[in-house]
Amino acid sequence: MKKIFLTGERSIGKSTLLKKVIKNIDCSIGGFVQEKEFTEETKFFRVESLYNLQDSYIMGKYDMKKKKLYTDMNIFNVISQDVLLKSLHNRELIVLDELGFIEEKAPLFKDTIFKILNSGKPVIGVLKECEGNFVQKIANREDVQVIKIDKNNRDFMEDKILQILENNNIKLKKRLIVES
Repeated sequence: MKKIFLTGERSIGKSTLLKKVIKNIDCSIGGFVQEKEFTEETKFFRVESLYNLQDSYIMGKYDMKKKKLYTDMNIFNVISQDVLLKSLHNRELIVLDELGFIEEKAPLFKDTIFKILNSGKPVIGVLKECEGNFVQKIANREDVQVIKIDKNNRDFMEDKILQILENNNIKLKKRLIVES
């Protein structure tokens, strides 16, 4: 089973596309998606658990006035134990929305990600375009397929990705075909 990761420049729609895809999957899903929340002066990075939909974690905040990112590295340990390991043992598909350079400093989180990738479980996620060793190790794996999302393909990649998942025995919800 190929692990599928979307990549592309910032704000191109990778996570939006991922969320559209997972709405069409008909199996138990674990892992997480990332949400961004904005106030006048701060951008918050929130991780929403797909293992337990009530759980969410603020993993960082960006102070727009100071142009500084503050990250709670301990939250990566919590996400590793409360979301990822539980998902690995109890869900059929793992979603990893937005792995990037910040995770370089989170050893338990990185170990858990590689445990998931080595497990044989299907994975779909998002990789930031960055030079970090962690992201490059994932992208260079033989069992990983990286799909570049850009302005030209983002609007029609959903069906292609669903087809890849279906070809890898991931059960999809029945989709209505609208004829014109």
